[in-house]
Amino acid sequence: MKTAVAPLIALIFLSACSRKEPPAPPAAAPVAQAPVVATPTPVPAAEDRYAPLMRAVFGSRYRPDQGNALAPLPDPWAADMQTPLLLTGIAPTRLPSGVTVLAVAGEDVNDKGDPDSSLGQPAYLSLYLLREENGQWRVLRRHENVAKLGSEGRVGKVSWVTLGPDRPGLAIESPVSNRGQTNNYLALFDPAAEKVADLADGILIHSDNDDDCGDYRPKCWNHTAKWRLDSASTAAPYHDLVLDIDSKLRTAKPGAIEAAEQAGSDEIARDEWTGQSTARYVFADGKYRLRDGKNPMETE
Repeated sequence: MKTAVAPLIALIFLSACSRKEPPAPPAAAPVAQAPVVATPTPVPAAEDRYAPLMRAVFGSRYRPDQGNALAPLPDPWAADMQTPLLLTGIAPTRLPSGVTVLAVAGEDVNDKGDPDSSLGQPAYLSLYLLREENGQWRVLRRHENVAKLGSEGRVGKVSWVTLGPDRPGLAIESPVSNRGQTNNYLALFDPAAEKVADLADGILIHSDNDDDCGDYRPKCWNHTAKWRLDSASTAAPYHDLVLDIDSKLRTAKPGAIEAAEQAGSDEIARDEWTGQSTARYVFADGKYRLRDGKNPMETE
């Protein structure tokens, strides 16, 4: 008996062709990545070489990241009140006694604690006496808001001078401008005094109306003084204060203003004068007072 080989082979072939391949496994779901969080860069502290002194004076109210303090100080016009100020160290020095003096300028702030000084707003001056003991600064005395100086919340140019024998003093030149006129005042302070106050009481060392020398002004002026403390003077406890003054005046000639007005002209005929003068101040009854010469700025 013969076996039907061909039909069997065909059956196997058809069966193999009809068999389906198993489905491919599903693709793996992507693994969720944790969000990348940027590490904030620390804000560098403000460069403040007076930081140890300021921290000793104001404690936690000192802000090292800003290099200043935000603190209330006694109001100079109302002894029972305090006013918040932005406080910045400006000029330390060491006295012959070994005590360190830190001068601090205070500026008015708004309700948010931000500076809030207008053109005519002066700054407050405070002086602090400290001594370093075992690596720590200790505050010995506080002379707070002893004066209002300058404008726009700035006291002005600060320097240390010799007021008298073994008496360092703080000198501040404070310019103030208003309506075309500029005045510069000199203030002097003795940080070792029992009560610190302006010894010069705002002596004028510069005055001009250069930016208001039009509109038919009858007089235009510019006075500038070079000031010095005369160590050769025998006055005690402070040396005499001497001002060497250069002056320039431009005054309208008689009838020149009327003539210019009638002609509708801004050109006014003027007489011009330049000169030098000296004023000597001596310390008496608590402040410097004019003794010799004249300070023409006081009459402008």
